[in-house]
Amino acid sequence: GRLTNQPCLGLTCNCADCSPLRLYDPVHRAMAAVHSGWRGTSLGIAPQAVAKMTALYGSDPGDILAAIGPGIGPCCFETHDDVPSAMVQRLGEDILSHCVPLAHGKFSVDLKGIIHWQLTQAGLADGHVDTLSLCTACHPELYWSHRKMGDQRGNHAATLQPLPSPHRPLGAVIPTAKHTIPTPHSSTPP
Repeated sequence: GRLTNQPCLGLTCNCADCSPLRLYDPVHRAMAAVHSGWRGTSLGIAPQAVAKMTALYGSDPGDILAAIGPGIGPCCFETHDDVPSAMVQRLGEDILSHCVPLAHGKFSVDLKGIIHWQLTQAGLADGHVDTLSLCTACHPELYWSHRKMGDQRGNHAATLQPLPSPHRPLGAVIPTAKHTIPTPHSSTPP
């Protein structure tokens, strides 16, 4: 993920089934763009971004607004028990309501639901978290989906770019610019 508090600097993350997460603090004009697949979600990338915004820019989690963008939904994200097991091991049993066992031995995993839960646990108000409910795999006419299209697909981009304010005109010196949040790299789809 990437973070900044520079006006007019846009942050973008690319996804095909993983959920793009954008965070914005209107008080400190700080923002983050995070790619959250199942591994990043299980490692807490969303609450890490909130913590970084707090540490670097003085953000209060209660002021942060979040948008969880298009990603694979629980209707199409079926996994073996390795994904729910990793989630429970790292996040605790509270996420079990987002990992539903299916009749054929697999699990339906609601990644966007887990990310929403993580953000509220990190201090964001429930009403400050907006989640796009559409599933990338169910809507190939709108979104790219690795699960649906395999390697014959593109990526969609999620961008966040605040406009300059009268208090911070373009060219103003801003002490902290851009930071990154290390995330596990994987070529494996969600």
